[in-house]
Amino acid sequence: MPRVVASRRVFDGKMIGVRVDTLRAADSATYEREVVEYGQAVVLVPVDAAGRLLLVRQYRHPVRAWLLELPAGGVDARDASPEDAAQRELREETGHRGTLRRLGGMFLAPGYSTEYQHVYVASELVEDPLDADEDEDLRLERLTLGEALAAVDRGEIRDAKSIAALLMFVRQDSVIGNR
Repeated sequence: MPRVVASRRVFDGKMIGVRVDTLRAADSATYEREVVEYGQAVVLVPVDAAGRLLLVRQYRHPVRAWLLELPAGGVDARDASPEDAAQRELREETGHRGTLRRLGGMFLAPGYSTEYQHVYVASELVEDPLDADEDEDLRLERLTLGEALAAVDRGEIRDAKSIAALLMFVRQDSVIGNR
């Protein structure tokens, strides 16, 4: 494994930091890698009593498009754990709280980012809204699993976290095993 021989910070922002690491390989060659530092996040697959998934449509400025996504957000200083962040994000983005069950986790983009995402199914949903972040304009949409998967096929759901979390849900959730 390469060894970090130097590291310099090049940016500290509200949501991310960026550093450049200098690495030394086994053959003594050195090279640099930019690293986006983010931390941990949560992704939710909320399922209502009718078996529909709650998704949010929101504007994503970096891609200049409205995207249909699963609810998600960062684990931050307000949260004692990823589960606390998941409940907060669920309330902020869908207006519900629920029973959480962890499906797994994943690195968002390990080629350049440290972000690790915890994935949860949220069920037994109860209305309990919490104000969304001031910079979020969210529109709640309810889709069946089949509709959500068709939206992936059509390119309407096109962010990696939502597609991966839906795959985890399909592969691991016994409730939908025969649908």
